[in-house]
Amino acid sequence: MGENSYSSEPTPETEFRRFIPEKLHDTLNTGKQLVGAMGSAYEIYAQKLNELEQRLSEGRFHLAVLGQVKRGKSTLINALLGEEVLPSSVIPLTAIPTFIQYGEQRGLKIKYLDDRADVILNSESRHLTKDKDSPGSPEDLSEIEWLKKQLIDFVTEGNNPNNEKEVLQVEVTHPAPILRDVVIIDTPGIGSTYLHNTEVTINFLPQCDAALFVVSADPPITEVELTFLKDIKNKISKLFFVLNKVDYLNEAELANAFDFYKKVLIKEVGIDPNTPIFPISARKALQAKESNDIQKWNESNLSKVSDYLTNFLAHEKDIVLKDAIGRKALDIFNQTYLQIELEIRSLELPLTELESRLSLFEKKIVEAEQQRIHTQDILNGDRKRVRDLLEEHIRGLQTPLCSRLVEISEKVMLESPDDTENAAQKAVADAIPELFKHELDSISEIMDKEIAVRMKDQEQRIDNLVESIRKTASEVFEIPYHAYIGGHVYDDRRKPYFVQYDQEDLFIQISPNFIERLMPAKMREKRVKERMNKQIDKLVLRNLENIRWETLQNIDTTFRKFSSSLDNNLSMTIKATHGTIRSSVAERKMHEENAVDKIVKLKNMALDIQNVIRLLGYRENSSAEKRW
Repeated sequence: MGENSYSSEPTPETEFRRFIPEKLHDTLNTGKQLVGAMGSAYEIYAQKLNELEQRLSEGRFHLAVLGQVKRGKSTLINALLGEEVLPSSVIPLTAIPTFIQYGEQRGLKIKYLDDRADVILNSESRHLTKDKDSPGSPEDLSEIEWLKKQLIDFVTEGNNPNNEKEVLQVEVTHPAPILRDVVIIDTPGIGSTYLHNTEVTINFLPQCDAALFVVSADPPITEVELTFLKDIKNKISKLFFVLNKVDYLNEAELANAFDFYKKVLIKEVGIDPNTPIFPISARKALQAKESNDIQKWNESNLSKVSDYLTNFLAHEKDIVLKDAIGRKALDIFNQTYLQIELEIRSLELPLTELESRLSLFEKKIVEAEQQRIHTQDILNGDRKRVRDLLEEHIRGLQTPLCSRLVEISEKVMLESPDDTENAAQKAVADAIPELFKHELDSISEIMDKEIAVRMKDQEQRIDNLVESIRKTASEVFEIPYHAYIGGHVYDDRRKPYFVQYDQEDLFIQISPNFIERLMPAKMREKRVKERMNKQIDKLVLRNLENIRWETLQNIDTTFRKFSSSLDNNLSMTIKATHGTIRSSVAERKMHEENAVDKIVKLKNMALDIQNVIRLLGYRENSSAEKRW
């Protein structure tokens, strides 16, 4: 395809001014080893640093690939992987996400909705399950053909209709180099005959880092695609596009198609004019990868998409993640340093003066405990208010949901006069999963926002309290103070999850008795409607109760974990300050003769920690904000 003027591509900006150590992994590991060797009093810091190191390792970029069926979505992903792993869009897919991530060998992990153990399928299990008497047995297939066959068994409507196998998600491991930086999520195609696929795709998008939307030169963009894009525009932080199948166009046609799509996306969807759009040929790119044809790969233009993912989007997330982890690590090392300095000071001061200063500091600890209790009381009140909001929302849903299902029931009854009740029951049963899945996601979004607002205030309150304790300790014992950075490294991306409803036993089958069969049609229809309405009322109540119970559990768990996190943070600060000083006082009274040797050891420890702090970008006499 070569260079052209149609490509709306970003240029990586030098906008990230924060200082990030080039080898943050190594710095964390070095610091963790140092702190771990300092003894049990510093063990908690080693544990915290280990958690940060794991979070850094797991922070790969998550990309959802979206598109209407037959736009070339599967071919594009296969081209990025370098071989045909995913089944083509000719085969309808069920509403199951496929996570494609890096692994040394090709394989699958199947996760189920219930408590069944995960099933892992790889080269070892492949040979254990071979059946020499059946055609297409494992030893007759190449590794990639075998992997594709396993995928088809779980993610297609033909082999797993309506997800009857109750699969939660499928994880594919593959050695493609791009997967070292990016986890690719294949989503159900929008606009297929399976309408629930579109809503399922929309609902999990906020949990991804970015989305790539595939359109193609032919046929033109549809109303379904435009509606979908309007729905998702504000649900994903990064959205960009590929215009596929451009190898069928000449230069003039490509220029016209590119301009047309860009204008439509800006006018109809309201995308930012600077949003990247890449004209590509996924078919040519896959052929190039399979034949190792570098020239064809460059002509396909998919190399620019790959570069954008790894060098811009993934790099951007990597910087943000490293910034957050680096800040938290710096705070842990500062707190470690404070504890060492307090221990040194406690061994150097005359014992009477030390006890006097300890008594003064303990007043601050009493005040902190009172504020901790007050904060927990506020959190308990917030939890109750969020629960009350949920109850109010659930109550408000009963009438409109019943009305919607009654409307569906009566419409089908008019269309099926020969079998009104069975037809109505089937129509309502089919509508329930999508209807209640939508309400569950909507309620979850409302509760998440409400909880986030309430927690932010309490988090700030505890951060201020932690800083005041550390600052008071520094002032009372006359040691250098390094401002508390605060902030918390959360896993800000929940893995996309899919909720499936069991449709069995939705209705109690009631056969009309002989007398009813003899009734006039109008009277019989009235009785059927009354039965249906009663069953619909029960179904709505049952499903709303399921949503209520599920959401209440999530609310309680979230507040419990948050409360525990705040308490642990405060407890760790008190132990590092008040606990350290009290331990030193007790030790001096018993072993005063060991003080000199211990001071020397502690000063060496302090120097080691200072060196790590310098590696993390710390500068003396600079504020916390200027360290990065």
